[in-house]
Amino acid sequence: MEIEKKLALMQNTYAAAIAEAVNTYDKLKVLDKLVETKKERQAQTAPYMNTQLEIASPEDVFTKLADTFGCANWTIEKTESGFTATATSCKLCALSKRMGGANPCYGWCLDPMFAMMTAVSNGKIDSKSISVHSTLMTGDCCKVVIAISEG
Repeated sequence: MEIEKKLALMQNTYAAAIAEAVNTYDKLKVLDKLVETKKERQAQTAPYMNTQLEIASPEDVFTKLADTFGCANWTIEKTESGFTATATSCKLCALSKRMGGANPCYGWCLDPMFAMMTAVSNGKIDSKSISVHSTLMTGDCCKVVIAISEG
């Protein structure tokens, strides 16, 4: 099998495994608590993930994760105060909807990305700097607005 096909197979298998787990956690009524617990640990794992993926800027979080995991088709648009990241498709959301409809967006995508952006920004991004305008679980796109402070 060609390397590109192997990578695509692994990316799809990974997304399906997460979607299955999220829907199982939801059925067991532990999803919200698990997402909360995972969010607390994200700050600890984010620097390691940034190093492993060679992430050097907040924008890299979106582009390098999209390239590595092949899940969401993130695009970046610069703004006066930072940037907007938008995705119009996401394998994880699509699979999760088909498997029962549990929301994987925060625990397995957005929260880890936010922690990674905070870790790489040297204090220029915090939780108040990030605004989720929509997700593909409930809307036609995932749209995240990031403000980068000068300090």
